[in-house]
Amino acid sequence: MSRSTQVTVLIAALLACACSSEAGEPPSGAAGGGGESGSSGGESGSDSGLLGSVELGIPGGPDSLDFAPLEEGAVLKLETFGQGGTHVLLGVRCVGFGQRAFVSLHVRNLVEGTELDAPAPARPQLLFCEGEVCDLVPITMMMGGIAANDAERDGLPIEISAEVHNVAGVTGSASARATLSTADL
Repeated sequence: MSRSTQVTVLIAALLACACSSEAGEPPSGAAGGGGESGSSGGESGSDSGLLGSVELGIPGGPDSLDFAPLEEGAVLKLETFGQGGTHVLLGVRCVGFGQRAFVSLHVRNLVEGTELDAPAPARPQLLFCEGEVCDLVPITMMMGGIAANDAERDGLPIEISAEVHNVAGVTGSASARATLSTADL
Protein backbone atom coordinates (compact mmCIF):
# COMPACT_ATOMS: atom_id res chain seq x y z
CA MET A 1 0.00 0.00 0.00
CA SER A 2 1.47 3.39 -0.95
CA ARG A 3 2.17 6.04 1.68
CA SER A 4 -0.59 8.33 0.28
CA THR A 5 -3.10 5.44 0.40
CA GLN A 6 -2.07 4.75 4.00
CA VAL A 7 -2.57 8.42 4.88
CA THR A 8 -6.01 8.38 3.20
CA VAL A 9 -6.96 5.29 5.22
CA LEU A 10 -5.68 7.00 8.38
CA ILE A 11 -7.76 10.11 7.68
CA ALA A 12 -10.84 8.00 6.91
CA ALA A 13 -10.37 6.15 10.19
CA LEU A 14 -10.15 9.42 12.08
CA LEU A 15 -13.24 10.79 10.36
CA ALA A 16 -15.15 7.61 11.15
CA CYS A 17 -14.18 8.09 14.80
CA ALA A 18 -12.40 4.76 14.87
CA CYS A 19 -11.13 5.36 18.38
CA SER A 20 -11.63 1.92 19.89
CA SER A 21 -10.62 2.91 23.38
CA GLU A 22 -12.39 5.16 25.80
CA ALA A 23 -10.46 7.74 27.81
CA GLY A 24 -9.74 5.34 30.69
CA GLU A 25 -8.77 2.22 28.71
CA PRO A 26 -5.34 1.54 27.28
CA PRO A 27 -5.27 1.52 23.48
CA SER A 28 -4.42 -1.72 21.74
CA GLY A 29 -0.71 -2.08 21.27
CA ALA A 30 0.16 0.20 24.21
CA ALA A 31 3.48 -0.86 25.55
CA GLY A 32 5.82 0.19 28.27
CA GLY A 33 9.47 -0.27 27.87
CA GLY A 34 12.76 0.94 29.12
CA GLY A 35 13.38 3.13 26.10
CA GLU A 36 15.42 6.24 26.33
CA SER A 37 14.63 9.62 24.89
CA GLY A 38 15.21 10.42 21.25
CA SER A 39 18.41 11.90 19.87
CA SER A 40 17.04 15.42 20.02
CA GLY A 41 18.22 15.89 23.58
CA GLY A 42 14.98 15.09 25.40
CA GLU A 43 14.29 13.26 28.59
CA SER A 44 11.85 10.45 29.26
CA GLY A 45 10.35 9.55 32.56
CA SER A 46 7.30 9.12 34.69
CA ASP A 47 6.34 8.20 38.22
CA SER A 48 4.90 4.91 36.95
CA GLY A 49 8.24 3.87 35.47
CA LEU A 50 6.79 3.28 31.99
CA LEU A 51 9.08 5.02 29.52
CA GLY A 52 8.71 5.65 25.83
CA SER A 53 11.13 7.14 23.35
CA VAL A 54 10.32 10.51 21.75
CA GLU A 55 12.16 12.32 18.95
CA LEU A 56 11.39 15.69 17.37
CA GLY A 57 11.36 15.94 13.61
CA ILE A 58 10.12 17.71 10.53
CA PRO A 59 8.14 16.51 7.51
CA GLY A 60 10.32 14.82 4.90
CA GLY A 61 10.14 12.60 1.86
CA PRO A 62 8.64 13.33 -1.54
CA ASP A 63 5.15 13.99 -0.12
CA SER A 64 6.28 15.62 3.17
CA LEU A 65 4.50 12.86 5.10
CA ASP A 66 7.64 11.06 6.26
CA PHE A 67 9.51 11.77 9.48
CA ALA A 68 12.93 13.40 9.22
CA PRO A 69 14.90 14.02 12.44
CA LEU A 70 15.13 17.64 13.60
CA GLU A 71 18.84 18.39 13.83
CA GLU A 72 19.95 20.57 16.75
CA GLY A 73 20.20 24.17 15.49
CA ALA A 74 18.19 23.49 12.31
CA VAL A 75 16.50 26.36 10.48
CA LEU A 76 12.68 26.16 10.48
CA LYS A 77 10.85 28.20 7.87
CA LEU A 78 7.87 30.23 9.04
CA GLU A 79 4.92 29.73 6.68
CA THR A 80 1.51 31.38 6.33
CA PHE A 81 -0.38 28.81 4.23
CA GLY A 82 -2.20 31.81 2.73
CA GLN A 83 -4.13 32.57 5.91
CA GLY A 84 -2.00 35.29 7.44
CA GLY A 85 -0.91 33.51 10.65
CA THR A 86 2.57 32.07 10.92
CA HIS A 87 3.30 28.38 11.52
CA VAL A 88 6.12 25.84 11.44
CA LEU A 89 5.68 22.22 10.43
CA LEU A 90 7.03 19.62 12.84
CA GLY A 91 6.85 15.89 13.44
CA VAL A 92 7.11 13.63 16.48
CA ARG A 93 8.40 10.06 16.49
CA CYS A 94 7.19 7.81 19.31
CA VAL A 95 8.35 4.33 20.32
CA GLY A 96 6.64 2.38 23.08
CA PHE A 97 3.31 4.27 23.14
CA GLY A 98 1.22 2.07 20.85
CA GLN A 99 -0.85 3.44 17.97
CA ARG A 100 -2.46 6.28 19.93
CA ALA A 101 -0.91 8.91 22.19
CA PHE A 102 -1.44 12.42 23.51
CA VAL A 103 1.16 14.77 21.97
CA SER A 104 1.70 18.35 23.14
CA LEU A 105 4.22 20.92 21.92
CA HIS A 106 5.87 23.88 23.62
CA VAL A 107 8.03 26.57 21.99
CA ARG A 108 10.15 29.13 23.84
CA ASN A 109 11.73 32.28 22.33
CA LEU A 110 15.32 32.09 23.62
CA VAL A 111 15.81 35.88 23.32
CA GLU A 112 12.69 37.29 25.01
CA GLY A 113 11.45 34.22 26.90
CA THR A 114 8.02 34.26 25.19
CA GLU A 115 6.37 30.84 25.26
CA LEU A 116 3.70 29.16 23.12
CA ASP A 117 1.84 25.93 23.85
CA ALA A 118 -0.04 23.50 21.64
CA PRO A 119 -1.75 21.27 24.22
CA ALA A 120 -2.58 17.66 23.54
CA PRO A 121 -6.16 17.05 22.35
CA ALA A 122 -8.81 15.56 24.63
CA ARG A 123 -8.52 12.16 22.92
CA PRO A 124 -5.30 10.39 21.94
CA GLN A 125 -4.07 11.06 18.44
CA LEU A 126 -3.81 8.20 15.94
CA LEU A 127 -0.18 7.70 14.94
CA PHE A 128 1.16 6.22 11.69
CA CYS A 129 3.10 3.11 12.75
CA GLU A 130 5.57 0.79 11.11
CA GLY A 131 6.21 -1.85 13.75
CA GLU A 132 6.95 -0.20 17.10
CA VAL A 133 7.97 3.12 15.49
CA CYS A 134 5.02 5.51 15.27
CA ASP A 135 5.03 9.01 13.77
CA LEU A 136 2.79 12.05 13.93
CA VAL A 137 3.70 14.03 10.80
CA PRO A 138 3.01 16.80 10.00
CA ILE A 139 2.07 18.79 13.07
CA THR A 140 1.31 22.46 12.49
CA MET A 141 2.60 24.63 15.35
CA MET A 142 1.11 28.13 15.34
CA MET A 143 3.86 30.70 15.91
CA GLY A 144 1.82 33.92 16.22
CA GLY A 145 3.01 35.67 19.37
CA ILE A 146 6.44 34.02 19.58
CA ALA A 147 7.88 37.55 19.27
CA ALA A 148 6.52 41.08 19.47
CA ASN A 149 4.91 42.33 16.24
CA ASP A 150 7.82 44.70 15.52
CA ALA A 151 10.54 42.20 16.53
CA GLU A 152 12.77 40.49 13.98
CA ARG A 153 11.85 36.82 13.63
CA ASP A 154 14.41 35.92 10.98
CA GLY A 155 17.23 34.16 12.82
CA LEU A 156 15.29 34.01 16.10
CA PRO A 157 16.57 31.13 18.27
CA ILE A 158 13.85 28.93 19.79
CA GLU A 159 13.59 25.78 21.84
CA ILE A 160 10.91 23.22 20.95
CA SER A 161 9.70 20.56 23.37
CA ALA A 162 7.33 17.65 22.83
CA GLU A 163 5.64 15.72 25.62
CA VAL A 164 3.93 12.42 24.86
CA HIS A 165 1.84 10.11 27.02
CA ASN A 166 -0.78 7.45 26.56
CA VAL A 167 -3.66 6.18 28.68
CA ALA A 168 -1.53 3.26 29.92
CA GLY A 169 0.81 5.73 31.66
CA VAL A 170 3.75 5.58 29.25
CA THR A 171 5.44 8.99 29.06
CA GLY A 172 8.34 10.60 27.27
CA SER A 173 9.64 13.93 26.07
CA ALA A 174 12.22 15.49 23.80
CA SER A 175 13.48 18.98 23.07
CA ALA A 176 15.71 20.66 20.52
CA ARG A 177 16.89 24.14 19.64
CA ALA A 178 16.25 25.63 16.22
CA THR A 179 16.28 28.98 14.42
CA LEU A 180 13.33 30.57 12.64
CA SER A 181 13.54 31.81 9.06
CA THR A 182 11.23 34.30 7.35
CA ALA A 183 12.59 33.49 3.87
CA ASP A 184 9.24 32.08 2.68
CA LEU A 185 7.03 34.85 4.07
